[in-house]
Amino acid sequence: MLSAGSFPERNMRRKYLARGGLFLALFLLLTGGKVLYLERSHFIAGERFYAASNWKLAIREYDAALHLYFPGSPYVEKSAERLWRIGEMFEKAGKPDWAVLAYASIRSSFYASRSLYIPGKEWILRCDGKIADLDVRMLLEEGSLSPERAEGEKQRLLYVMKTDRAPDPVWSVFAEAAFFGWVSSVLYTIWKAFDGEGKLRGRPALYGLLSFMVTFGLWVIALLKA
Repeated sequence: MLSAGSFPERNMRRKYLARGGLFLALFLLLTGGKVLYLERSHFIAGERFYAASNWKLAIREYDAALHLYFPGSPYVEKSAERLWRIGEMFEKAGKPDWAVLAYASIRSSFYASRSLYIPGKEWILRCDGKIADLDVRMLLEEGSLSPERAEGEKQRLLYVMKTDRAPDPVWSVFAEAAFFGWVSSVLYTIWKAFDGEGKLRGRPALYGLLSFMVTFGLWVIALLKA
């Protein structure tokens, strides 16, 4: 048999959930809109500098647009394409250092936007090959690398660039969840394990202790794995 007040309580929960969902949707909409607005502003600024052949500032603005990565945004792909064109232009002009700067902007921007996945993997792979070729070319031109060692140096550079040393995203999220669980278990124990007179309540105290031990252990394991 349903207790008195169960339906009002259920309605209140639904109301709070609806309000929470609405607030979250509004927050995501405003945040996404802000990111897209800033991304577009930097891309437009980059286009102005590109048209004026101010390559240094054009690279800076396209790089800023890429750092404001938003999934599905057209300005991400357009900014990467512009930086790639600038890199190819400097290659043909015999300025490999500037070309590397343009390609590295694409690569570093996508890596800076990583979360549970790395966006722009195809762009990163293309840039890895270009950067390795150009770095070897510059080393050969300055005489610090012999021709017979060129291929080995290129493979070494590619290996370094392809080695992922960043924390594991899945374990990182798991570590955060375990940490919040640990903190929640402490708060639960404080609020529920003692009555109004400060006496210990057996079952809530046991639940709080067990959840504290489990979540703390999971947190430590996740930190080690991440």
